Amino acid sequence: MNKLEQALALLERFERGGFVQPSDAESLLVQVFEACGYPVAESGFVGSGEALLEVDCFIRTRVDGSLKTIAVEVKAGSRPAGIESVEQAFALKASGPFDRAMIVSRLGFSPEALQHADTIGLGQIDLFGTDHLRNWLSKQVEPRDAGEIYDHIMRPAMQKLAEAIAMHPEVLARLEWRDLEKVLREVFERIGFDTNLTRSSKDGGFDLELTAAEGGERQTYLIEVKHWTEQKPSLPHLRKFVGITASRQATAGLLLSTSGFTKPIYSGIVEFPTPVHLGDGDKVVSLCKCYYRLQSALWVEDTSLRDALLSGTRAVGPRL
Repeated sequence: MNKLEQALALLERFERGGFVQPSDAESLLVQVFEACGYPVAESGFVGSGEALLEVDCFIRTRVDGSLKTIAVEVKAGSRPAGIESVEQAFALKASGPFDRAMIVSRLGFSPEALQHADTIGLGQIDLFGTDHLRNWLSKQVEPRDAGEIYDHIMRPAMQKLAEAIAMHPEVLARLEWRDLEKVLREVFERIGFDTNLTRSSKDGGFDLELTAAEGGERQTYLIEVKHWTEQKPSLPHLRKFVGITASRQATAGLLLSTSGFTKPIYSGIVEFPTPVHLGDGDKVVSLCKCYYRLQSALWVEDTSLRDALLSGTRAVGPRL
């Protein structure tokens, strides 16, 4: 078997409760890292016996060009891992020679544990269950082809711009309108959507089409981007976009305008049968910050793609 198949086989064994020795967990994490393109430089055990801060194993691997030491705690019990597991991982990160800590739980995590990790260990502690590992591994089966030389050059540049907007929102005003669409394509793909960027001359009334599987069904979202300096979208722009969203039977539409909207755009909203949301420049910056957070984290908990897309916007149609 190749590295990916070996990692998936170990993951299935872990799900069935087939791990007896901590070394099994170490082997799983090493193969997951390697299957996903992270070379493991060193692995082994830290602590033993009844040590207060015993760690199941640690892995030294290169992440974004830097060698990181990651403490790994594996929870294979009969219930979701709780707050105490998060506190233990945070103590390991704070007191040991570790750059970050991760917890692998066979049965996932309690809501309290997830909230606690987000509060005290954001960017330092990674929590993931078997579903998250499998989703991450599945993305390695058919890696995207970078395509033409243009994409090799431009897409990484757009990713850097997304990071720049997250850290310095004033950069947004310097972008050309088409570049902003390309930046948002990178943002939405990193969040978890499949994206289709329309051609500028034949966009059909929207700039991006996002698709994703949620709740066992395929959902489609249309995105229209207005990056104007001396004009704001008005009610006719909204009506046109609502009609397009309805005609394509999309789950919802999102009209983004970095210059905001005219006040009359909210009049007559009860007429709209299709859910459409409005987002301003702050929403664009928020999306870039979400991108930056996902890009800088090794693993993050799955969140609702719909919530990531539509939170912080104003609905002008029926609720989803």
